[in-house]
Amino acid sequence: MNDVASSPRAELVELLWQLKQSFDQQGDSSLRFIHFNTLLNDPEYRAEIIARAAKSPNRKIRELGEKLQLANRDGGLLRKAAREPGLPGSNPALMNPDIAETIGTRSSQHLGEQRRRYRWLWLVAALVIAVGGYFSYHPARQMLVGEQVVSGSLFGKQHWGANTTWILNGIVYLEAGAELTIDPGTRIEGRPGSALVVTRDATLFSRGQAQAPIVFTSNQPAGTRTAGDWGGVVLLGNAPVNVNNGQIEGVPAGDNRGAFGGNDPDSSCGVMEFTRIEFAGFEVYADNELNGLTLGGCGSGTIIRNVQVHRALDDGIEIFGGDVDLRNIVITGAGDDSLDWDMGWRGRVQFLVAEQYANVGDNGFEGDNLKGSPDALPLSEPTMYNVTLLSPRSHEKYHRAMTLRRGTGGHFHNLLIEGFSGETIDIKDTATVARIDEGKLSFGSMMVHKVGSRGLTFFDNESMDQDDDGGFDERLYFQSSAVKAQFGTDPQFTRDATSMAHPDFAPSANSPARNGAAAIPQGEFWDEAANYLGAIRPGSVTSWVDGWTDFPLN
Repeated sequence: MNDVASSPRAELVELLWQLKQSFDQQGDSSLRFIHFNTLLNDPEYRAEIIARAAKSPNRKIRELGEKLQLANRDGGLLRKAAREPGLPGSNPALMNPDIAETIGTRSSQHLGEQRRRYRWLWLVAALVIAVGGYFSYHPARQMLVGEQVVSGSLFGKQHWGANTTWILNGIVYLEAGAELTIDPGTRIEGRPGSALVVTRDATLFSRGQAQAPIVFTSNQPAGTRTAGDWGGVVLLGNAPVNVNNGQIEGVPAGDNRGAFGGNDPDSSCGVMEFTRIEFAGFEVYADNELNGLTLGGCGSGTIIRNVQVHRALDDGIEIFGGDVDLRNIVITGAGDDSLDWDMGWRGRVQFLVAEQYANVGDNGFEGDNLKGSPDALPLSEPTMYNVTLLSPRSHEKYHRAMTLRRGTGGHFHNLLIEGFSGETIDIKDTATVARIDEGKLSFGSMMVHKVGSRGLTFFDNESMDQDDDGGFDERLYFQSSAVKAQFGTDPQFTRDATSMAHPDFAPSANSPARNGAAAIPQGEFWDEAANYLGAIRPGSVTSWVDGWTDFPLN
């Protein structure tokens, strides 16, 4: 296998993004405010910020500044990188101009001296470059040259191109210090019992594009694939968790490559953008499973955006502590919970769709702090805006939109919930109820429709051994004016909202979900224009879900 480094531009943008994140969270009076788009586009501004960072009294910022001084020796390197698809701060309106710009530069450089004497060659050269560029820069259209089986440990700089199908055989470990760069349009297939584990201090760069997503899927033939055909993707990092010696599920006990957690909340496990994970998850032994995507101790420098997990055997995404953020997430057909968290996760979420299928799964969300130690610190306390949770309200399975327990906190706003056969939200125990009084668990601006056995009950009546929350009345709490919840209001989804093959997650243009949204926090992570309930703007004909997601049944 050839070792190919990630592009200098990609590495430079990654370092700049880490600098921005570190400054936002740790602060440095000498830098004041860092504007990321200007950092990408203005060489003089970038050089000034890097120079100041290199002299910062903050060790982490200073080290990033020193690295950037080496990486930014070509001050014009970022003029194209600022428009590179999938990188932090990129402008969606400028997707893929690198293709035309790179080809145009090559053409002008090559033809400038020849145009007078060989004018007739111009058209031929342009045609050759255009055809070559079509295949070179559009990975989804490249000709496959074969398969490459990958097993064991990976070291150094690894590169997986789109013209090869990469086959995972057994658990593949990206070892500490290694980097794996995966090109847009690349397909990775997992054999039974396989998984990709990105160990602590290794880095994954899985940057797809909307028209060329990266796909992790089953190695079985289409039509025979099913949940649990292979293990899934695991990212492990150095951010704080609330256990000592964290060991991720799915990796044998005692194997240090399964260790996660540390003291760096800003650390990065890498990047996953425009990436799908299909038919993953397997049970190693009782209560020890791999999920579609597992994130253990990943810091806020990790980028998880435009990611779909489809038909995982266990949870779609499970997060064990850390500060990792999620944005533009689709989870469909999870065998257990769509999103599960514990061990002190404190990340942010905006634009998440979770669709439970009729005959599988339990909860849209299952949130814990820590089993056996509900007050362990750091406390699980994610912040979420613009979430859609869907279930067909089938009697085949008891589905609940959320189960919150074991002392978790969290802040949940602008939610659309429809169709769960069981109940809306169950706050399981007194430790979790206490988070409400402490201000660490809150809800605001939500619309709930067709939940419960007849679509009208919304909450179970708890009594005797079922009353595990000290008598806390969910119905009374969620119907209080403080929560601003609308029960029984139809958000006007189409009948395809819970389709397994062709779901349409957008409410109608006249949906009442257009109104009543809580204000979005300010900050570079948040889209403050999302002034509606749910993950998709009502009336949208196209949305962020289109183009890169897929919903194969088998």
